[in-house]
Amino acid sequence: MAAGPHTFTTAERRSPVYEVRDLRVSLGGRQVLGPLDLQIHEGAFIGMLGPNGSGKTTLLRALSGVVKPSAGEVTLHGAPLRRYSPLELARLVGVVPQQFSLDFGFTVSEMVAMGRYASGGGRASAEDVDQEAVQAALRETSLSPLADRLVTELSGGERQRALIAQTLAQQTPVILLDEPLNNLDLNHQLEVMQLLNRLHEAGRTIVVVLHDLNIAAQYCQTLVLLDEGRIAAQGTADDILDPRVILEVFRVRVAVHRQGARPYLTPLWTSAHQATGQDLAAKVHVMAGGGAASALVEELVLQGFTPSVGVVSVFDSDYVTAGRYELEVVSAPPFQPFPPEAVAEMDALVRASDILIVAPVFFAPGNMDLLRVAVETARRGQPVVVLEADSVAQRDLAEGQATQLVQEALEAGALPVTGVGEAVTEVRKVATSLAGRPARPSR
Repeated sequence: MAAGPHTFTTAERRSPVYEVRDLRVSLGGRQVLGPLDLQIHEGAFIGMLGPNGSGKTTLLRALSGVVKPSAGEVTLHGAPLRRYSPLELARLVGVVPQQFSLDFGFTVSEMVAMGRYASGGGRASAEDVDQEAVQAALRETSLSPLADRLVTELSGGERQRALIAQTLAQQTPVILLDEPLNNLDLNHQLEVMQLLNRLHEAGRTIVVVLHDLNIAAQYCQTLVLLDEGRIAAQGTADDILDPRVILEVFRVRVAVHRQGARPYLTPLWTSAHQATGQDLAAKVHVMAGGGAASALVEELVLQGFTPSVGVVSVFDSDYVTAGRYELEVVSAPPFQPFPPEAVAEMDALVRASDILIVAPVFFAPGNMDLLRVAVETARRGQPVVVLEADSVAQRDLAEGQATQLVQEALEAGALPVTGVGEAVTEVRKVATSLAGRPARPSR
């Protein structure tokens, strides 16, 4: 997936801090990052996201100078990163690595004071250390009560906060953090993100690798989504927390919600779950229209199924629902009878399905082919479920023709149900009965 266009905020229109051009990194003879182009502007707050192995840590290490590019270039304030000495770099960029081990008997205060090494011209004796900067870093990470405790006595979460405090004590204009929320409980995760937000508002440039998409969306100004070593997408939370984007990169179906200014998502199911869950192997087709199937489709997706949908008008809310979850949908132009090719496409999907569900649609001459196909399907012996069959007469705008066709489907073996829950129960029964059997071939 190509990275989409991105409208930069006021902060991002400032001069670039980093410019990454055609960056490629190879490790162990294998290219793990790139080709990749990226600009990080002064005052940006960037959340780096992506699946495990997507290159997030490698990119951060390339920005910090720990990993050397195999090709391309990383510049910092216009100069190639390789031209900076370690001491010069430490005065500009603070780094919180993902893994940290310190087994010597330093106190927390002494460990944080090590962050003043670069500012002291390479000296870290007690008289050279800016104690005010150390105490401020301890306060900002809620570590003041632990200042005299040995680092070896800290929990994993406390060590993580001590490492962040050490980096804050550097007082660098740029801070790079690789999964700083690891080992932290929810309270301290929020404390860290709120701290980063305050630092950003004070003018620092922040780049943070995160696993939690919701936390990133709530705090970060810009999100960069990596996949297989390349930028898959970048932009605002609204750009990235899109069901299509998340499905393509993470192979997870999600629902996106909004409470306040920014979106958040809830996972529904993963493609891996579907592939390994034999009880979810059933193919379902939903005959929809007029929004009658939206609740059913959403519940099926929530339960782990991937129904196909149609025929529906491209202006129909059922069409929108199917598109939101990247489902296969047969569409037709609005305000006219379904064209023969759309009906044929739907019929092929129905024949390849294990169960057909007819939603409580309003039937008119233009969509009567839905019921004709349902009757034929029931006569073939395929499972057919008809939602709210007893109310079809109230939805029959075809002078009784729809009522007659529904009756024919029931006589041929279709099952009437009275709600979404009952329909999903029937789908699960069919799915369970198919467990271990070869799947129906696709079209």
